[in-house]
Amino acid sequence: MSIIIDLDNNKNDIFEKSIIGLGNFDGFHLGHRNIIKKVISIAKKYNLKSSVLIFKQHTNDLFPSFPKYYISSLNDKIKILDNLGIDIIYLIDFNLDFAKLNSEEFIFNFIKDTLNVNTLVCGPDYTFGKKEIANTDLLLKYKREGKIDVEIVDYVMNNCQKISSTLIRECITNGKVDKIKYFLTTNYKISGTVIHGNKIGSTVLGYPTANISMNFNYIIPQEGVYLTYVYHDEKKYLSLTSIGTNPTVTDSKNIKIEVFISDFNKKIYGDKLEIEFIKKIRNQIKFNTKEELMKCIDNDYKVLLNFKNKF
Repeated sequence: MSIIIDLDNNKNDIFEKSIIGLGNFDGFHLGHRNIIKKVISIAKKYNLKSSVLIFKQHTNDLFPSFPKYYISSLNDKIKILDNLGIDIIYLIDFNLDFAKLNSEEFIFNFIKDTLNVNTLVCGPDYTFGKKEIANTDLLLKYKREGKIDVEIVDYVMNNCQKISSTLIRECITNGKVDKIKYFLTTNYKISGTVIHGNKIGSTVLGYPTANISMNFNYIIPQEGVYLTYVYHDEKKYLSLTSIGTNPTVTDSKNIKIEVFISDFNKKIYGDKLEIEFIKKIRNQIKFNTKEELMKCIDNDYKVLLNFKNKF
C-alpha cells in the first residue's frame, strides 16, 4: 500500500531510507513504468523502501510560456503508482523557491539528505536544478565521485522512435487514440463532471448526451466522434463521445465534450464520469441539414453496436 507523504506539512519528519524515482511522469508510459520497476527492484535487493517524488503541479505550470495541458492528473499518477506497488509517494509544491534550487541543493540537500535517499533512478533525458541546466551527465559524475548512487533507465523504443510523453500528446491531438494503449498499457482517459447542456441530443437528435466539464487540464483529442467507454459509479458502459463545436446545430466557438452512453438512462447531473478513448470514428462535420446529421449519428451508433457484438 502506498504511503503518501505531503512534504509541505511534514518538513521535520525523518524518512526511511529509500530508492527514489525522479521525473515528471506525465502519462506513465512504458519508459516511466520501467523506471518504477527498477526502483522497486533495487529497493527489494537492499531491503529498502521504494519511493517516487511527485510535484502537486506540473513543472510547466510555473512558467508562462510553457504548454499547460497534460496526459495525467495528480490523482491519476497516485492511482497508477499505488497499483504499481510503490511504498512511498512524496508530494511537494513546485513553487518558485523550489525551482530556484541549484543542482547540488536539489540532489544533496533535498534528495539525499532530506528524503534520506540511497539511490536515485531516472530516464536519460531527466533534467533538474535551477532552470533545468543539469542532466544525467552530471548525475553520473556525482556517481563516479561516490557522492550518490544513480541508475539511468534507457528509453523504450517503438519503430526506432522513443516512447515519450511528447509522442503520446501528438497522438492525442491528432486523434490517433487507438495507438496510445501500446505506449501507456491502457487507453487514454480523461475525467469530468456532467453539466446541463442545450438538450439537443435528446430533444432533436434522439440520442441523449451528457455534457462534460473538465476537472483538469487534460489534453483533449482532436475534434471528432470517438468510440469510448464511460465509467460511472464503478460501472463501465460503451459510449460515443463527440468533441467539437456542434457545427450543424449551434456552430459554437467553444469546444464541447458530449457523451452518449449506451444502455443507460440515469440522471447524472453533477456526477463525475471517466471517459476512455478506444478509437476515432470520424471527423467533426458540418452538415447541410439536421436530417443528414441524424443519419450520420445513426451510422456512428452502428459502429458502437458492431464493436459491442464482437465482445
